[in-house]
Amino acid sequence: MLSFDFLDNNYTDNRSPSEKAKEQIKIDILTRELRPGQRLIEQKLCERFDLSRPPLREIINQLAAEGYITLIPKRGAFVNSFDQRMLDDILNLKNLLYPQAVQWAIERITVDELEMLQETFGFIQFYTPTGDIPKLRKFIRGFDAIIYNAAKNRELEDTLNKYDFIIDHTMRFTSLPVNYPETVLSEYKAIYDAFRTRNSAQGTEAAQVHVFRDILRLKTQDYRSNS
Repeated sequence: MLSFDFLDNNYTDNRSPSEKAKEQIKIDILTRELRPGQRLIEQKLCERFDLSRPPLREIINQLAAEGYITLIPKRGAFVNSFDQRMLDDILNLKNLLYPQAVQWAIERITVDELEMLQETFGFIQFYTPTGDIPKLRKFIRGFDAIIYNAAKNRELEDTLNKYDFIIDHTMRFTSLPVNYPETVLSEYKAIYDAFRTRNSAQGTEAAQVHVFRDILRLKTQDYRSNS
C-alpha cells in the first residue's frame, strides 16, 4: 500500500546509503553542482558517500539507464545536460500525461487512496495562507503522487514522478506570482472535487487547466541550468 509517512514532520529517512547517494547525485546533476560533461570520479564519490566501489558502480549504472549520465568505455561516466529544450519537452509531455493520470485515477482509486487524497488536500488548504511555499509544494507533490499511484499504471506513475523530480530540482521557485498559493489551491480544489464526485470528465478538464497554468508559471522562472 502507498505510504506517505514522509509528509510527516517527524519522518525518519530509512532509505539505504546507496539510495540516498543516488538521489543526491541526481540532484547535483540537475542543479549543476555536477556540470554537464563533467567526469564522475569514483574514488571521490566513494569517500563522499562512504560507499565501497561495488554499490557505487551499481548506482552509476542505474544513473546511466535513467539518462543522467553517459558511460563511455575506457573513459568513464560523464554528466548529461538537462538544458532548456529538454526541460521544455518534459513540461510539454507532462501536459499530455497528467490529465490521463487524473482520469484513470478517478476511475480506479480505492477508498483508502481517496482518504489519503482528502487528508493531503487538507494540508494544501492549511499551508496556502501561510506563505510557506516549500511546505505547500511538498503536499502538492504528495497529492500528485497519490493520483499517479491510483491510476494503476506503473509506467505512467514512474514517468510522471521522474518528470516532477526533474522539474523540482532544475527550476527556481523564488519568484512565483504573489497569488500563487491561492491560485494553485483553486486548481487543486477543482481536481479534488472531481474525485469526490467520481467525475472523470470534470477531473480531466480540471487537470488540463492546472497543468497548462503550471507550465506557464514555471516557464516564467529561471532555469538553474542557465545560472
